[in-house]
Amino acid sequence: MVSGALPTRRQGLALALTLCVPVALAAIVFPTPMYDTRELIAWGRHFPLVTPDHPPLMAWIGGAVEKLFGGSAASMVAANQILMAVGLCYFYAVLRLMLAPAAAALFTLIYGASFYTAFGALSFALNADILQLTSWPAVVFHGLRAGRTNRISHWIGLGIWTAAALLTKYNSVVLLAGLGVALLVVRDFRSMLRRPGLYLAMALALLLVSPHVIAVLGRGTAVSYGLARFEADSLTARLSSLGQLIAGHLAFLMPALVVVAVGLWRGLLARQREAMSGEQQVLLVTNATMLVILLGLVLGGGLSYVFRYSAPYAMMAALGLAPLLRPAGGWQAWAERELPLTLAALYAALGMAIAIVYLGFASHSAMQEPTAAGAAAILAEWDRAYPCGPAYFFGGRQEVYGVGLQAGARVTPLFYRDVAGAPWFDPARLKAGGAIVIDRDPGEVDKRMGFFLPGLTRSPEHLVTLPLRRTSKAKTITYHLYFVAPQGCGSRDDLRHPGK
Repeated sequence: MVSGALPTRRQGLALALTLCVPVALAAIVFPTPMYDTRELIAWGRHFPLVTPDHPPLMAWIGGAVEKLFGGSAASMVAANQILMAVGLCYFYAVLRLMLAPAAAALFTLIYGASFYTAFGALSFALNADILQLTSWPAVVFHGLRAGRTNRISHWIGLGIWTAAALLTKYNSVVLLAGLGVALLVVRDFRSMLRRPGLYLAMALALLLVSPHVIAVLGRGTAVSYGLARFEADSLTARLSSLGQLIAGHLAFLMPALVVVAVGLWRGLLARQREAMSGEQQVLLVTNATMLVILLGLVLGGGLSYVFRYSAPYAMMAALGLAPLLRPAGGWQAWAERELPLTLAALYAALGMAIAIVYLGFASHSAMQEPTAAGAAAILAEWDRAYPCGPAYFFGGRQEVYGVGLQAGARVTPLFYRDVAGAPWFDPARLKAGGAIVIDRDPGEVDKRMGFFLPGLTRSPEHLVTLPLRRTSKAKTITYHLYFVAPQGCGSRDDLRHPGK
């Protein structure tokens, strides 16, 4: 092992800058959350045990953040980065089980200052894939420490974080399978199978997950959505998914792979020659098992793989590969001064460049969408026509989970496809309060309404056109609106002032 001090101030500041770049960009340049984040906020308002597509933890977090701090992109991205910091602390803690503090700090910096941690939150804040970067290293850390110490606190931590991982995304079973195989293969940790703590952790995880499991048994759309991803039925499609898997792993390990290559070339990093510890063996077996499972799912099972699924697997790969290297030569000046300053300069420059481009010369139709102004204008159109409602916003995911969220508590936004899988949809409320349908493709609106909302009669089209926010580029967005008249209206004054 390499002796050394704790992480230096420069290393900490470089990581902090990396995590803060998307928060600053969201606050200054991109005020509107992206589609996935809008969707989980909308679901989170109902604190569901089951959502139309996924386990509910991301919706719970998104709903809590909106309730406490508002639904802006800045609040969502900031919450995401705080959780990312927790994951990086666990990443460092896992490496500390195998490496000296200075080496663990170096490899945490190399992985942590990635393009994904710097910019991923802008597109995927609080989404299931990015949230796994918090829960997965926590599961590994508490599992390894429980195996070595048999302390009840680590067994409880293992159970709680395992439940959090499963409630984030079902593919956490791949991680658990990898760890399970490692327990059987690695002699140092095989004794865990005979310890009551392991079964306490499993029971605790099952207890925490059981309300969701019961809800899924009654309404299994989230499981159905996952199973529908196994749709690659040709060799070309499966090879394409394999390419996505490889590309995702490479993308989420950038620029770490470049930094490691430079370190090896300059003699600042070298291959570790000491015998592998039990912890290292567990990580390598876990990673190998997960890779075999992923290849089986993609090539054998026809999983339609998307590159962003690789985020937690790439993190686990970094944990497994880092201990195979060691600092060498005059590495300290590089690790404690040159590398942190280079990474800090890189992300400061990239952040400023993005801000200048999107404030002055380009635009982003989602992250600069005028959702609040759009909601106000759309509701004004509705209020001119009807004395009550609307109860729902229906339509495309971008539109309905944008302006629909800004319409306030009086309205429940639902993507067309989510209507059947949302436990909070109430046909009686729809009938009484009516709805606004928002669809960017006027030629398809009747077909979509007939499939997802059968039996509803719509009004003629209304148009609302507004400029994008926070950009000098003259670009607008047009909302195509169709009203479903309410049937439960009293007088306009009674409805606006109930109880008078």
